[in-house]
Amino acid sequence: MPEKKLKQLQYECDTWKRLLSFMIEENIHLKNRLSEVLKESFNKNLLSEIENFQTKFIKEDSLIALLRNEVAEFDKLLVREIFENGKIAKQVKKKLKKIRTNIKNAENEFGSIKTSFNNYLTENL
Repeated sequence: MPEKKLKQLQYECDTWKRLLSFMIEENIHLKNRLSEVLKESFNKNLLSEIENFQTKFIKEDSLIALLRNEVAEFDKLLVREIFENGKIAKQVKKKLKKIRTNIKNAENEFGSIKTSFNNYLTENL
């Protein structure tokens, strides 16, 4: 695989790492906000929906951890590609396509959860 292409893939991999770090921080922020809401005078009838959001935030933590592992594996694959000079190019391309799809889906889902949570709080507080 050409050096320029490998450099681009490494750049993209670094971008994913930053994105996942941001998602971790944002998820922490959302869980903290949920905790603040529960500490305030809160309508107990809304508790089941709050629990639903908490469950979604915990699932997001798990998903982000899986994606971080996928990205780390891809990073190692790129290093192997550098030293094996094109011998695993098909494997790199296959993994690249899978990670791009997974990252995009996770980012969309996380954005949807954030928006739903913020809308819920705006309407019910």
